[in-house]
Amino acid sequence: MPTVRIRLALPTLAGSLLLSACAGTPHQPAVATPSATPAAASIGIPACDDYLASYQACHRAAGIYPSDQLESRYQAMRDSLQQQAADPSVRPELDQRCRKLADEQRAALNGKPCNGS
Repeated sequence: MPTVRIRLALPTLAGSLLLSACAGTPHQPAVATPSATPAAASIGIPACDDYLASYQACHRAAGIYPSDQLESRYQAMRDSLQQQAADPSVRPELDQRCRKLADEQRAALNGKPCNGS
């Protein structure tokens, strides 16, 4: 069981550090291009599906990543969550992990809405 916790703790810690570091970065205005709508890619865990559904818009609004990196970052996160959801020893922990990621994402927004309004 410690291996599962370590496997979950490392990506969560890395994500937390990224969001923390980026939260202090000045907001970069969004590029005036239509937002890419991610393909429906259900992980099968509602908290993770909700997090992925808001990932690009919220990260764009928070200015967490440069716009040219946003799609690849989304794809990497989606692929990671899909792999973890397929692992029966990790899957039970994903609901809580995705809730934590969503909370960190909201905190990085500093009260700004994800839709850019």
